[in-house]
Amino acid sequence: MVMSIMLGTVFFALIQNSIDYGFRTGIYIASGVIASDIILIIISLFGASLIPEGGKVEFVIRAIGAVFLMTYGLLNLRKKKEVQFPETTEQHKFQYFALGFVLNIINPANLFWWIAVSANLKAVAAYSTVETGLYYTGALSGIFGVEVLIAYLATTLKKFITKRFLRNVDIVVGILFIGFSIALFWPVVNAWLELYR
Repeated sequence: MVMSIMLGTVFFALIQNSIDYGFRTGIYIASGVIASDIILIIISLFGASLIPEGGKVEFVIRAIGAVFLMTYGLLNLRKKKEVQFPETTEQHKFQYFALGFVLNIINPANLFWWIAVSANLKAVAAYSTVETGLYYTGALSGIFGVEVLIAYLATTLKKFITKRFLRNVDIVVGILFIGFSIALFWPVVNAWLELYR
């Protein structure tokens, strides 16, 4: 859910195109985003399947995931976004789908995010194939639902998108990522503390 409210190029394109050419345009863009996420998930699942079972794997996965989330969270706290709604031209519905697909898949953070999730589900949470499928179905449904809602509320939302609003969202998202990082790594820290008591 956090991914769907991160205010990147997809967010701005979704709002502006929905305002200019209607709600359905937003649905096509959101569908393109989901299609690219499915490809990223398949890639990340293949990567996760290469992770060996047992040993220190859980520690390594938690450490890498925590570092990624902490870094991303701190970067979010520091960066300052500009309000950049794109110029739009009316296109065929497939082109809107392609726009959402391309804008989402070229963002390297999305692939890293799905790799971290896949590795976590396999090595830390030990999800079965069915549980993993249900997790991804829920995650993609949530992302699609939020993006469709953004498209539906585009005219209203655009009025509130200011530099200050973007900064506040970046701070909230940054704090969430830092919180996720701590929550992910805490069991390892706790295990160490137990050893030295």
